[in-house]
Amino acid sequence: MKKNWLFGTISILMICITVFSFTSKRAVNSPSARIQTIIIDAGHGFKGSLSAGDGAFGSEVYEDKVTYEVAKKVVDEIKKQLPDVRVLESRPTPFFVGLHERANFANENKGNLFVSIHCNYAPKLREVRMEGHRQETYYVYSGKGKKKKKIKKTRTVPIYKTYYHPNPANGTETYVFAAHKTDDKEDIIMENGDVFQNEKDDSTFNVNINDPIVKQQVALWTKQFFSNSVKLATIVEEEFTGIGRFSRGVKQRQKGIWVLQATAMPSILIELGFLSYRPEEEFLMSDDGQQQMAASITRSIKRYKDLVEKGPTVQNINGRK
Repeated sequence: MKKNWLFGTISILMICITVFSFTSKRAVNSPSARIQTIIIDAGHGFKGSLSAGDGAFGSEVYEDKVTYEVAKKVVDEIKKQLPDVRVLESRPTPFFVGLHERANFANENKGNLFVSIHCNYAPKLREVRMEGHRQETYYVYSGKGKKKKKIKKTRTVPIYKTYYHPNPANGTETYVFAAHKTDDKEDIIMENGDVFQNEKDDSTFNVNINDPIVKQQVALWTKQFFSNSVKLATIVEEEFTGIGRFSRGVKQRQKGIWVLQATAMPSILIELGFLSYRPEEEFLMSDDGQQQMAASITRSIKRYKDLVEKGPTVQNINGRK
């Protein structure tokens, strides 16, 4: 009995030591603890030629044009305000880049943050009106055989016309990866993420991805990435309201957004506004409007960086700096 108790105690102790050792290694160089590399992703892109726009559209501009210009301004602002941070572009030219390539680029460059920039669109509102009546001729038959007769009749029927009106939908919104896509995010973190970077650099340390402890750590990282994604998205929307924009809030989409679930880091997708709403299209087309949005996004990233980097780490928990 005593032997069994002693064996069980030692086993539990060894598991606890293993978990602490594993998590403490990662806490020092955690991809969410230090923001060293930021990936800026300009949505969509020209396909074939510069005259062929892609994505949402307004009366004068396509989404890929706006997102490209805003992304460039965000990159410039980050370089000025956060010179120690490496900032990379997943779409550095006006041309289209596939979704898988964008996610792979972010993962291969060990990004600590992924910010995708897009514009929204709402279809025109369809209205059907009854506008008067008209007489309609139709025929009926009576009798049978040789006595069967075709009788002409008339009836009054309504006249309908269809009208389309501009959709008043407007405002910004920021998406995070959908909670029901957690399994996908865990797979990506396990396969491509920075979670085991520290261990991979140590040739004496072998990570078994089938180890329950490793799987548990990945699950914890996924939850942390989700939490940090929501933090950043919330800050982004706060900054937008600060410059007078209407915020539609932080959202998840039932149909997952690939670049959010396929990046092994906190990630958000920003909708700058609705190009289908003329006032927002004009604002987002203007250099001033683009600069305001870029400045807001950069302030958000700075606030987020300060927030997560001031969080508890193994060093300050143990009283070391």
